[in-house]
Amino acid sequence: MSVVPTIRSKYGFYRKLLREHKYVLRDTVDVVKVTGQPTFLEGKVAVSHSDLDAEITLSVRVKSNDHDFFRFELQCAELSEEPFFQFQSDGCAHRNADETIPLAEQRVTTPHFSQYNQQGANVTFKMGTPEDDINRSMLYFCQEARLNLRDDEIPLIRILPNALPLHVTQKDPNSTVLFL
Repeated sequence: MSVVPTIRSKYGFYRKLLREHKYVLRDTVDVVKVTGQPTFLEGKVAVSHSDLDAEITLSVRVKSNDHDFFRFELQCAELSEEPFFQFQSDGCAHRNADETIPLAEQRVTTPHFSQYNQQGANVTFKMGTPEDDINRSMLYFCQEARLNLRDDEIPLIRILPNALPLHVTQKDPNSTVLFL
């Protein structure tokens, strides 16, 4: 079980950070290639909290060779290096190692959200309706995280905005073609 001691010791601050309203400071998040990171494309924007003067960042990471594999992370440097709230569209299942939850229900597959409990342990919960579209998933993320621009708008995510608009996926486009 992943435990973050600073979240446990500053749990009141964490709850305030998570549960109160936050505002994204830019209309778009441009996800681009990052030097030294060939696996993921990344975009970051600043976030302001309605009641706290803390440095908060929204990060959007997209797998370079599969744009349907993405994650959103909210991070506050004052709290921890770990994201305090995140969403994963794909990847490994998470196990909520909690004896109060029946073993069969401890496994949470993607897409899912992750946050922390009072003990500082990572707890994951399933996203209601899976979405393949990154901007629709951002809508759900913003609702869960109490995050938006102004007037309930959400930021637009643009993957490689200066590149040709080709959708990248690991799926083989020739998988249904029979070659003789």
